[in-house]
Amino acid sequence: MSENTLDNEEFDIVVLGTGLVESIIASELAAADKKVLHIDRNPYYGGNSACFTFSAFVEWALEHRDERQTPLVDIFIGSINTDSPTFSVRRVGELKQEAVVPSSAEGSSHASRLLDRLSAYSADTPTLPERSITTEQLARLLENDRKYAIELAPKVAYCRGELIDLVINAGIGEYVQFKGVEHNYIIRNDTVERVPDSKGDIFASDSLSLVEKRKLMKLMTAITDDEDITQLLDDCADMDFVQFLETRFKLAGKLLDSVVYAVARAESRDELSARAGCERVQKYVKSIGRYGRMAYLCAMYGGGSEIAQSFCRLCAVSGGTYILSEDVRSIQRRDGDNEGYSVQLAHGTVYTKHVVLDPCYAPDSLPAASAISRAICILDHPVFGEDTTAILSYVADTRIVSMLYTTQATLAAPTGQSVVYAWTVGRLTDSRALLLHALTTVVGSLARPLFTALFEARDMQPSENGVPGLVYTASPDSTLDFDSTVGQAQQVVSKLLSKQ
Repeated sequence: MSENTLDNEEFDIVVLGTGLVESIIASELAAADKKVLHIDRNPYYGGNSACFTFSAFVEWALEHRDERQTPLVDIFIGSINTDSPTFSVRRVGELKQEAVVPSSAEGSSHASRLLDRLSAYSADTPTLPERSITTEQLARLLENDRKYAIELAPKVAYCRGELIDLVINAGIGEYVQFKGVEHNYIIRNDTVERVPDSKGDIFASDSLSLVEKRKLMKLMTAITDDEDITQLLDDCADMDFVQFLETRFKLAGKLLDSVVYAVARAESRDELSARAGCERVQKYVKSIGRYGRMAYLCAMYGGGSEIAQSFCRLCAVSGGTYILSEDVRSIQRRDGDNEGYSVQLAHGTVYTKHVVLDPCYAPDSLPAASAISRAICILDHPVFGEDTTAILSYVADTRIVSMLYTTQATLAAPTGQSVVYAWTVGRLTDSRALLLHALTTVVGSLARPLFTALFEARDMQPSENGVPGLVYTASPDSTLDFDSTVGQAQQVVSKLLSKQ
């Protein structure tokens, strides 16, 4: 953007941040004939849902991440040492582009410079006795740099969920592609088992007894019939979902865990009410068959970021204006105007009736006490198959780890490799061992980790002294699917349009 191009221009809405929530809001408002300015301080789309090549992920860790939201990134190169990461990046510096841009002719030298760069911004970096081997491993990753699609907050979409309906209604099918998530696994007692998620799978399962098959069939039949489930719930208003399944369907052990954690996607044993749990199972079961035998779809090229860009394109088609790599210096109420704001940018000041923003753009925002701990692991082998995608639920004693497995099938990894994501609610100090154990259980002896990164993602909360009347969004939550994200965006759109 040339300097002062938009200086003193008026907009109906200014949206700060290009995460999926903000991008849906911008596109919906632009489609409603509102004049929209959409800004991101980063040089990429997606915000906290961004998707990167390998080198761009390292660049994010060293330069672009917000240290309030992501205080550190632990990086393991090669095998996972549960006692200490290879690098623990705790501060952000000025990244030299040549340190990470891959080159087929100079792969080893680029890898060596990347190691030096990581060391410079890493706290308590252990010595690397086998530095040459580590350099070779980094060179291999850089060689396939653009074939990786590394997501900060991976999610999938229900086949009959809010996101797919929105994509269809908005007409952005030409911008984004999806692939079915073929498999659903549950991990209990360090054993990986496939969850039968259709009547055919139940009948064909070798891991279920005849009695268990009958119980599961009874549940699926009852829970997809609105009349039956209403009658059942009338007597169970005070029960949680686990009690409901134990009492009404006599589920226990592996079968109970599969329904609660792998189908209803509960994050703790007592999280869901009977009604909420039934609604989740019903949505899961009804999603099967819409686009095949799967309940979920995974976006190609990286989920949230690719979908966010699709909504940004739609907003631009409707007349929205976009600026990346633009600093937001202040947001102030306009003098004598109780409904307007001035937004000072690096290249001028614009005026608007409303501002929608990720809280990290508010200077007085502070990290929330709650957090999500996340892990990303690149493997040298596709452990669940080359041309497939899977979700997994790792069940510990009191905590659940959600996992997503991707391959070249969604163009997320080079041929012959795979990427496994894992995340759980809680601070990284309390979750590191759990995440690493979940990853090593999945990997087993079938593959070798090439690169693993762990980080803590915190939501930002504006203080009560912030500018009143601004509309704040929230960071990606810990749920597996996009429905809560779409719901949040649509609430904001309805709120803003009702004020017009």
